[in-house]
Formats: sequence, structure tokens, C-alpha cells
Amino acid sequence: MYQTFATRIVSLVGDAITADSIDQNAFTEWLTEEAMNAIDIMNPEMLISASSTHRLTESEHFNDVGKDVNATVDNEATVFVLTGSANSFLKVGSIVAFKNGVVLQPERVKVVSVSSNTITIIRGVNGTTASQISSGWNVFVVHEKKFDTRKFKLLEVNRDGYNAKIIPSGLVQQSNDPNSIHFATKRSPSYFIKSGNIHIRPLINGYEQGEIIGLTYPVVKHNMKSTTDLPIQAEDFIVTGAARKYLVRSMYEEFAQLPAGITKPTIAGTAEELTNTLSTGNSKTDFSDWFEVAGDMIQTDEDVELASAQLQKIGTYIQTHQEELSAKNTVFSSALQRASTKYNWFIAQYDKLTQMYNEKAQILRGVQA
Repeated sequence: MYQTFATRIVSLVGDAITADSIDQNAFTEWLTEEAMNAIDIMNPEMLISASSTHRLTESEHFNDVGKDVNATVDNEATVFVLTGSANSFLKVGSIVAFKNGVVLQPERVKVVSVSSNTITIIRGVNGTTASQISSGWNVFVVHEKKFDTRKFKLLEVNRDGYNAKIIPSGLVQQSNDPNSIHFATKRSPSYFIKSGNIHIRPLINGYEQGEIIGLTYPVVKHNMKSTTDLPIQAEDFIVTGAARKYLVRSMYEEFAQLPAGITKPTIAGTAEELTNTLSTGNSKTDFSDWFEVAGDMIQTDEDVELASAQLQKIGTYIQTHQEELSAKNTVFSSALQRASTKYNWFIAQYDKLTQMYNEKAQILRGVQA
């Protein structure tokens, strides 16, 4: 049985980091990020083997305006009248369709102005042909069904068995214009992406269908044992990448606590202070005049013995200080050594994981390690 991703990450990092420091939300975030990285670098063969097909069998859905056509108009008319006001239902740019009872009429029209119950339109849009609009038909606003690619690795788009070519969204009108070289046909379809959504031209209708082929970027949770759709090589890459992130964060947390622990203590009586003060118990003693006294004993009194005693007194205070400083330096050096050892271990582990990560990335790209 497979281990969970969290367990695999911890085993890669090593025993020096305890399981108590596991942040499950962070693990899920790191695993999900690395799953996206894996998909983005996979070679085409691996992508195709892991891909899925999303089928579109309808390109439109309809919202009932709640109004009917008030009077019949012929196929050349650019205005029709509703049975009531439609200001709150129809907007400039809306695509409109008509139903005779339950029968959907083939023509689509585009609204160019709305004035109470009078609607000005462009006839026969979206590849349809203008025809008579009859009194009593129900009016519907048409919304195009789209496919969201924002969390999707898109590989290809097909329309009813024919491969669709991507076009800029600025060529949408040309793709609907029979007189344009960019006109999309059933045998030469196209698609464009706008606001993260795929739109296929010509629109899918009737027995036709569209195919969106690719991979959905998965959310990989810490307690999962498999990504299901991704190959095992990708899972190894994902776990190694997440382990590197875990190691880096652990390293940061470890060394963020060190400065206070290894800062060299300030000790009264250090070299820069010897000419001024020296700690004596809970107070500081100004011993700068002690040297003057010794000098007077030598120069004025010519009493070498007293001068020697005075200098010995000063020396006793300064050896005492060296012992104190030496003890504190020992603590400092020990803490610094432990920190250095830990740091070197982290670096060695990180280098090891980085090498593994790069090797697994090469496998996904199709390059031999």
C-alpha cells in the first residue's frame, strides 16, 4: 500500500526534522504547486497518456425574457416589437433566439438598440440565416456555453472530428464572415480564448460535438496516496519538490531562533573598557586612578614594593575578568558550532534533494538523466 504524500515528504527530508512541525495546509499547497510544475514540463507523449477529453454537445443555453413577438416581420426587417417592455431583459449586444412553442427557430439576431418594447436588430448572426419572425413567438436571450481553461493544461480542440485552429479573439467577427479568409467552417473550424474561456467556431449544434483535450491541474492533498491521473514519474517529482520546500521552510524556522542564542554577551571590563571601569559584584569600579597611584609610588615615592603590590592588585582583577570572559566565550563557541553543524546538514540535504528533483524533471521532459 502506498504511503501518504506527507509521509513520503518527511522520509525524504530526514529524521532531523520532527513530524511535530508538519503543517498540513502547507504540504497541500506545496504538493499542488509541484503538480502544476510537473504538468507544465511533461513531454507530449506523457501529457497525452494522462490527458482527458471534455465533450461539448451544445453551444448555447437560453434565458426566457418572458415576452413574445407582438407582430410578424419578414426576413429583411431590422426591427421587431414585443408584447411588453424589455428594457430590463434585453441589452445592446444581446444575442436573441425565438421559439414557437417548444420548437427552437434557427435564426439568431443581435440587439443594437432597445427602446421600451421596440427592438432594433442585426439579422442572421452567428452563422444563421434571416427568416420570418412570427407573431406570438417566445423571445430568449442566448448565452454561449464555454469551457474554463484557467485550471487546465490545454492540448488540443476539435470540432466534430476536425481539428480546430486557435485564432486571436480579435478575429471573432471574421470567423463568422463567409467573405473573410478567417471564416470558420465545419471542416476548418477554429477556436479562441477570451477571459480564460474557450469558444469554438462554428458553434456546436444538433448532432455535432466539440472536444477539449488536456489535463486539469489537480489539488494534491497531504493525506492522499496518489494523484490518480498523473504518471508515477510525476508523483516522484511532486514529492521531491514539496520536500525541498519543506526543508527550506524548516531551515528558516531553525535559524530564525539562533541570533539570540549565539550573540556574544557584552561583558564589563573588556579590552575597550579596561582603562575605565571593571565590574566588582553588582557595581562597577573606576580603576583608571589605580594606575596613577602605582605611577606615583614608582616616580614620587620610589617605593617599588608598594608599586608592585598595586600592580598585582590590578592584575588580579583583570585575570578574574579573563576567566569570566573565557567561560562565556565557550558557551558562545559551542552554540555557534552547533548552529554551523545544523546548517551544513541542511545544505547537504537540500543539495541531495535538488539533484533528485532535477533528475526527475529530466525524466518528465523526456531527457535521460
